[in-house]
Amino acid sequence: MPKMAVVTDAETATGFRLAGVEVREAATPAEALEHLRQLIAADYGLAAVNQALLEGIGDDLSRAMRGRETPIVVPFPAPSVEIESGEDYIARLVKEHLGFYVKLR
Repeated sequence: MPKMAVVTDAETATGFRLAGVEVREAATPAEALEHLRQLIAADYGLAAVNQALLEGIGDDLSRAMRGRETPIVVPFPAPSVEIESGEDYIARLVKEHLGFYVKLR
């Protein structure tokens, strides 16, 4: 049975691990390329890769995959996280639990 792995950033890696998927963490496209080269050498069947980590490595990945059919590389969009300020967070909690907005100073 072919193996599968996910190459993604540290923020999204935890969710995949909780789902029982093998994860390789990469902070940069260069690190992702190195992980993909390892997956190619180990005869993985599928590699799901955080789309942001594929930017700029298309040619290098094509060279590494030359003459190979696997792994099939499937990009996926990583969720973008919007970080709210501490004040906004507290104001939102107060509104959710008390039912009205309280302006914090």
